[in-house]
Amino acid sequence: MARRKGLKQWDAITREGWLLLMGNPAVMTRLMMEIFDRLYHSVDHMDNGKNIAAALHMEYRALNSAVGWAGGKIRELVEQGRIPVYPEKPAKKRTRKKKWDAGSYETYTLDGEKVTGAALEEPETYDRAPWEYVFDGTEGEDGAYYWILKPEAASAYREIRTAKGTFSLEVRHILEEDESSAGTEGSLFAHPATVTVSRIRRELEEEESFQRKSMVEDPCCLVCGARRISLLKAFPYEEGDTRTKGPLFCPTHGALFSAHLISFTNKGELLVSPALSEKERELFHLEPGELAKAPFKHRRMAIHRKIFNQEARKLK
Repeated sequence: MARRKGLKQWDAITREGWLLLMGNPAVMTRLMMEIFDRLYHSVDHMDNGKNIAAALHMEYRALNSAVGWAGGKIRELVEQGRIPVYPEKPAKKRTRKKKWDAGSYETYTLDGEKVTGAALEEPETYDRAPWEYVFDGTEGEDGAYYWILKPEAASAYREIRTAKGTFSLEVRHILEEDESSAGTEGSLFAHPATVTVSRIRRELEEEESFQRKSMVEDPCCLVCGARRISLLKAFPYEEGDTRTKGPLFCPTHGALFSAHLISFTNKGELLVSPALSEKERELFHLEPGELAKAPFKHRRMAIHRKIFNQEARKLK
């Protein structure tokens, strides 16, 4: 990942583009998705590249090469027009003063105004292709790069992660905290196997309890009204909250609810995210304003709706 001056947060690939990429295992390999997961759970979606390499039990150079390889693949797809990108923006131009001796003044234009002063070099143009980095790189005090998950990529990853449910991911994180579970010799500070097994058992029991207590006398999907018990599943109003009952959904509408692509008003009216196209709304049978097919906890739904609105505003 070469260091380069310029627009550190610039990103041309849309969230839909990243969703397409994450569905392409030829580009977003298992390793790439593990890197995304690490960065997604880091503060500000940022971590030291060497820390990520150590967590994945890899050499930094090998990890860096893998990211570079994926970046090349992304470049090819963008150039072929197969990945949605935002309209190209004109590159920003900056100017620098030359070293000058007394009397070396000239008149030049700056932001539309004529200014007399030291002679300037030709404006430097900084730009970045949408594929150059899978992550933006900034260098820390120790010289190591900090990898920052791009905003649109983080948004796409969150949608995929939450739509598939977070239970299996929680189990995975428990295993990752036990170094020996990855087949490596654990340190003196690693969790013993009994602790890991106990934590996974507790997670399984909490999930089973959440599903059981969320069932009601006449269960159905909150959106479509489907009543086939084997297909109904409870989803929490907010990530990781299994203490209270959750609303029931069929697999499709449950995934949409978890990903905050749909929500409900206090009156029970269906809200649909602008991220979903008209075609998708038809396929998923989503009619904005349609009333919920079952009651729900209004206070808990308000928490879910707040996140739904935050995500929707990002698209405007």
